[in-house]
Amino acid sequence: MQTLNYTLSQNIVEADGRYLDAQELQPLEHYIQSYAVRLETYHLLREYSEKLVLFSLRKFANTYPELIQQHGGRCKYDMTEVLRYIAIAILRDDELFFKEQMMVWLDTILLAHKRNMHCSLAYRNLQAAIAASLPAASANLVRPYLDLILQSLQSHA
Repeated sequence: MQTLNYTLSQNIVEADGRYLDAQELQPLEHYIQSYAVRLETYHLLREYSEKLVLFSLRKFANTYPELIQQHGGRCKYDMTEVLRYIAIAILRDDELFFKEQMMVWLDTILLAHKRNMHCSLAYRNLQAAIAASLPAASANLVRPYLDLILQSLQSHA
């Protein structure tokens, strides 16, 4: 796995034999300036992801108890993996990484199970749990990734 995000890697590759100009350095400056909050968010997701997922699924179970009984373990695994990849993407400041490494897999899984409406509710519960539990700066970093998932679910509905 690359340690730099896609934009930084591309700028370095394209600068072969020359110095980066001010515009090419802007993503690096943003990466450095936002590192503390991204690192904090990574640690919070690592520490609380299981609790956030379980809270979301318990709330989901109030509406669809039979689905949780049948597929709760799989839902927990998938949502936990999603949060792990979100954490890594946030740490890297690299949405493309998330799209390439997680969204293709998740899209395939969700299409196979044909539970888009149900999954949307579960991920909205997760988004609400994150908004209520994490500091605003961290929740704001997570939101675009969950929005991508919700958009994908809605496109298959």
